[in-house]
Amino acid sequence: MFNKKKTLTEKRREIRLFYLKKKVLFPHCTVTVTMRKSRLSSSLDKGNKILVYPTKYFFDFLFIKRRISTLAEISLIEETEDKKIRLQLKGLSRAKITKARKFHYAEYTLYDQSDETNKNARIAKELRTKAQELIFIINVNESDKLIELISYLVDVSQITDFVGNYFVLDYNLRLELLNETDVSKRSSRVLAKLQELIEKISSKKDPDK
Repeated sequence: MFNKKKTLTEKRREIRLFYLKKKVLFPHCTVTVTMRKSRLSSSLDKGNKILVYPTKYFFDFLFIKRRISTLAEISLIEETEDKKIRLQLKGLSRAKITKARKFHYAEYTLYDQSDETNKNARIAKELRTKAQELIFIINVNESDKLIELISYLVDVSQITDFVGNYFVLDYNLRLELLNETDVSKRSSRVLAKLQELIEKISSKKDPDK
């Protein structure tokens, strides 16, 4: 009998479940959401850790133990002028829900991919180069900032999540990237998407190519 490599850390305590509608929060990235005041919002505070589960359709709730959530920290919480609550959530790690209670609380395990950096140094370099090339072609106001930011990322898992967050707009693909826990497979998908975007934008700028 072979030894299957462990990718999950030990079970953590029960924490609050937060349903993110039509958005995906990647680890190492942030998302801002606005919600109405409720019993849930009154129980949240800056620094709290929550499990963020992306939803789009009602039946998404039926697959809560099959799909990946994101362990996140509330980095900002404030009341808006129209008396709603604005939350800024910072993704920390992929997490698998092992037990849910009344759809509001859950126990979970974390995916530990800290050993992937050295194994995927070549892929990380290729991802970084392609992402910087795409940023240069797009040439937006934040291009210099994004190029500088990505140059500091050495972990292939962080780079794939960074690229997925900034350059993948399709919700279904974002969801697939979040749920792909194999770093090599996820980086291959991201590389292919980067190349597709580079070719698409380049052809629009130069139709003769």
